[in-house]
Amino acid sequence: MGLDDPYLRAAVYLRQSLDRDGTGLAIARQREDCLKLCADRGWEPGEYVDNDTSASSGKARPAYTRMLADVEAGRVGAVVAWDLDRLHRRPVELEHFIDLADRHRLALATVGGNADLSTDNGRLFARIKGAVARGEIERKSARQKRANLQRAELGKPPAGGRRAVGYEPGGMELREFEAALIRDGYRHLLAGASLRGIAAQWNAAGFTTAVGGAWRPDGVRYTLRNPRNAAIVVHCGQEYGAGAWPAIVPEHTYRAAVALLDEPSRRTTPTTARRYLLAGLARCHCGAVVITGRTQHGQRTYRCGRSRGHLSRGAVPIDELVAALVVARLSRPDAAELLTVPGEGPDVGVLREEASALRARLGELSDLFADGAITAAQLARGTERARTRLDAIERQMADAGRIPVLGELVTADDVRATWDALDLDRRRAAIDTLMAVSLLPPGRGARRFDPETVRINWRTPE
Repeated sequence: MGLDDPYLRAAVYLRQSLDRDGTGLAIARQREDCLKLCADRGWEPGEYVDNDTSASSGKARPAYTRMLADVEAGRVGAVVAWDLDRLHRRPVELEHFIDLADRHRLALATVGGNADLSTDNGRLFARIKGAVARGEIERKSARQKRANLQRAELGKPPAGGRRAVGYEPGGMELREFEAALIRDGYRHLLAGASLRGIAAQWNAAGFTTAVGGAWRPDGVRYTLRNPRNAAIVVHCGQEYGAGAWPAIVPEHTYRAAVALLDEPSRRTTPTTARRYLLAGLARCHCGAVVITGRTQHGQRTYRCGRSRGHLSRGAVPIDELVAALVVARLSRPDAAELLTVPGEGPDVGVLREEASALRARLGELSDLFADGAITAAQLARGTERARTRLDAIERQMADAGRIPVLGELVTADDVRATWDALDLDRRRAAIDTLMAVSLLPPGRGARRFDPETVRINWRTPE
């Protein structure tokens, strides 16, 4: 087949790297010009469209892959594109396409002029165009990286990309409806709530993800770990200090949440320990944790997790007893003492200033090493000292941000009503803060529940 074959079926390849507003206008412009070229040649066009898809990132281009398969299968004899850089921005792809064109005698036409890949000059022209396109990509990438670094140094949020939840487009103003729910998410997390529970609360409030979907635990985790919520500038994984945009939560609250989320023991998958009040919390008198089971009549039980026949107790009266003890303890006049932390807490403002100075010092050390003013050993020692102190400061800030698990209950006018309104995770957190529960055997032939067979060891002064 040749370029002037009147019976040629042509693959019209259309691609736009970034479709910011979703209108596809660049694709429409390419289509108009390419279809006109096909009409002038008398070729039968078939469209292959990769909208909002970069050719330089190395990511899959479904329509391009399908077009190559159709060429291999003999269903396409020509390829039409607006320009060569719509087809390829990477030399490795161009070489593969040249080989394919040679094997199938593929015709190639562009709106800007033909590129005959069957000749030395045509292949040279295509390679030069590819090299120029690659150079443009690298220069653009360098400019973007430098601009992003400058934005970080000026305390500005990243440019482009999706709107960050909690913020208006541009990232400099809060979207208060979302920001308020994110604040609640931090508060509930630090008070013992699960990511699954927070996701359910956000979904029930009509709060959606950045793409309009429902919240899942992993999405909640990602959102609460986002330093942007505390107006912390991060570039390439490195913190640059305070940002110029409003924070959703204070930095110490954010640090506390991250420290909690990074604990290895945290899980987001549903387990029996998350479905029942004392499963995984209470212990059998032998020391093993209790798990849940059911009698042949369907009554829920707590039983020894080590040996099936060792201990089995009806769960409902035990749950009711433990709940009543928690409510009674937190209803006492001295309950507020449970929230008192011995000694004065750290001055978060002072810690924040020291942390900012340490991050600046780390940057100075890198510059001194690059200028040859210090050795690699001096860089390593200075960096280690600064990072060790910075880690310690961030731990102090995290401790300062931990909200007392019992706070909402202790300050409530009606402790029982507040307890009943809490989700299961927060009830479990309150129990675990206040007491250790051990279950004793009910006694041979016992038919009534005996509270004395539930041993309570108070973690705080009774």
